[in-house]
Amino acid sequence: MLTIWFVLWKALCYVRHTIDFLGLSFPRKSGRRVGGKDAARRIFLCTELGEPGSLPHTKIPLAAKILRLWPRLSRGPIATQELTVNFGDAKEQIRQKVDIVDLVGSSISLKRSGRGYVGLCPWHDDSKPSMQVNPERQTWKCWVCDIGGDIFSFAMKRDGLDFVEALKMLAERAGIRLDDGNRKRIEPGSPDDKNTLFQCCEWAAKQFHEYLLRSEAAEAARSYIEERSITPQSVEKFKIGFAPDQWSFLTDRAKTTPYSPAVLDACGLLIKNEEKGRTYDRFRGRVMFPIHDSQGRTIAFGGRILPQLAGENAAKYINSPETKLFSKSEQLYALEIARHAVQKSRSITVVEGYTDVIMCHQYGVDDVVAVLGTALTERHIPLLRRFADTVNLVLDGDEAGQRRTNDILEIFVSANMDLRILTLPEEFDPAEFLVERGGEAFRELMSGTVDALEHKIRVATRGIDLVRESHKANQALEEILATLSRGLPPGTLDATALRANQLLSRLAREFRLEIADVRERFLQLRKSDAAKSPSKPTIEGDSVRTHKLAELSAREIELLELFVMHPELAPTALSEISEDDLTAAAARLLFRTYRLLEEAGESLEFQVVLAQIEEPSLKNLLVQLDDVATKKQAKVNLDPASRMRSVIGKFQQHHVQRQLRDTEAKLEQNHFNPEEQVDVLKSMIAAQRRQQGLDIGR
Repeated sequence: MLTIWFVLWKALCYVRHTIDFLGLSFPRKSGRRVGGKDAARRIFLCTELGEPGSLPHTKIPLAAKILRLWPRLSRGPIATQELTVNFGDAKEQIRQKVDIVDLVGSSISLKRSGRGYVGLCPWHDDSKPSMQVNPERQTWKCWVCDIGGDIFSFAMKRDGLDFVEALKMLAERAGIRLDDGNRKRIEPGSPDDKNTLFQCCEWAAKQFHEYLLRSEAAEAARSYIEERSITPQSVEKFKIGFAPDQWSFLTDRAKTTPYSPAVLDACGLLIKNEEKGRTYDRFRGRVMFPIHDSQGRTIAFGGRILPQLAGENAAKYINSPETKLFSKSEQLYALEIARHAVQKSRSITVVEGYTDVIMCHQYGVDDVVAVLGTALTERHIPLLRRFADTVNLVLDGDEAGQRRTNDILEIFVSANMDLRILTLPEEFDPAEFLVERGGEAFRELMSGTVDALEHKIRVATRGIDLVRESHKANQALEEILATLSRGLPPGTLDATALRANQLLSRLAREFRLEIADVRERFLQLRKSDAAKSPSKPTIEGDSVRTHKLAELSAREIELLELFVMHPELAPTALSEISEDDLTAAAARLLFRTYRLLEEAGESLEFQVVLAQIEEPSLKNLLVQLDDVATKKQAKVNLDPASRMRSVIGKFQQHHVQRQLRDTEAKLEQNHFNPEEQVDVLKSMIAAQRRQQGLDIGR
């Protein structure tokens, strides 16, 4: 008996597939209620399959009723990234106050084109205007780069910010103070007010710069700068200044400003003598190099003592201390200047000194930044990753420069970033090399950079015959493997991972050994390192995925286009369709955003939804859907409500078919006893007949 029912079920499935293939449909017929006695019927489409009462023109009259009656017991966690939606007032207030044309126009020259604006995209070599700005929808888009979004994503892309940082920056631009209820209220103008500290640092930079340019007492500083071959244009570009050899230069000038000694101290501009209980200027007799964040705001200073003012204990260079604005391990000198060149090439060059950076830019090498009194550390990685995929590290030719490669290699192996090394000829730093040999020679050297592992191999095996001097070769290999072992944190990459295998294979080839022997020794070192430091932190890679329109099904695109163009219809679809019925991760995230906004009683207008999304790739996708929907609107014959009914029907049809397939799979896996199987098959056949519009045997 069971076999007969199963054969009948398969036959009906064949009929259904044939109908779908030919594009046919049967007229809808009224269905009878099918009673169910047990739990199996209730779970597997056997509960009261009757008239839906909605969607009168769809091919699947059972779908809405099934969705309404069937509890989604099988729904599990959605395997997509979490989308944080904040319904506070800040995003909406900022969106209303910051105009997209003004924001983009502050960085790019825009021209009116029809109802919108166009400009040259700064993120690729753009010969014709590819950047489009839509003032009506408050969006921007570059179709060549396939990027776009709203004011938030533009600030994130331009300045290398995360969403929270972009929110804060735009709030400051709009004159909106973000109130964090967990913190005490910060008094404007106080040492705790970051806006005041930014303004004070900018004021101090201007004092140093103007003093260098105009004061007779700065003649020695001007002469020193000229001796270093730094041009007046570079002085202006980098806002180089001079702090006179005075104890209270800034303190005295600040008396006529809003900046109190406490504010100067919070900016790192003063030093307090605890014994005498007095404060004095931190920077005295020094050429001053203002340090900026990626947005171009002055946050700190570096100072180089004039040679004639240097005492026995005077440090050649000093930097600002750690402050609310500045952390030397999380900032890079001249990043705000190099940013545009770096974003185009996705490659950044790191040197060690202020003058090295200035001379590189002076000679036309524009992607160069410098560390700030520290070697590259793992804390620099997030900042570097925002702007570049490849890091070119330029090392001085001295022995100290070579010794630093070990620690740096470990960091970049751990971060899974492409690190390339350039070693200058002996006794040269970049500034000296450029002055003596010129920019073309430096660029030629840069073309010969090698990846960090190759550099490590060359340094470790220098002067060793790998075939004849086996003992020294083994020592060199041991040193390299130890570096890699420390750089590959437990739990992120192991010897079976692709990255590790690639590195070990290269070593095996270089040292003419079997890969199995190299891997075995590597694993031994890994176990030893894990035992010594089992809790070693890892440097996370960039796990944010890129969402593409091509990943969405036709019905998902149609649904979201209707959401974008006709938000008044979205609540109906949100009540009739489940998030589980969407397959693409991006479609689920967008659907979830609309659902959360609807549940919170918020507007579903396009600009409001776009502002709630924090991920740039998802913003870009929504802007793309808006553009496609706008172009399609004039060509569509059906009215929006009919289109929505049709697309809801397609989702419900897909849902029923999916549930039938799941039930069939459970039957084939013998999830039910024979009596339950018969009941389930009967109910499935009834459901299939009704879905096809058949009513045989009434």
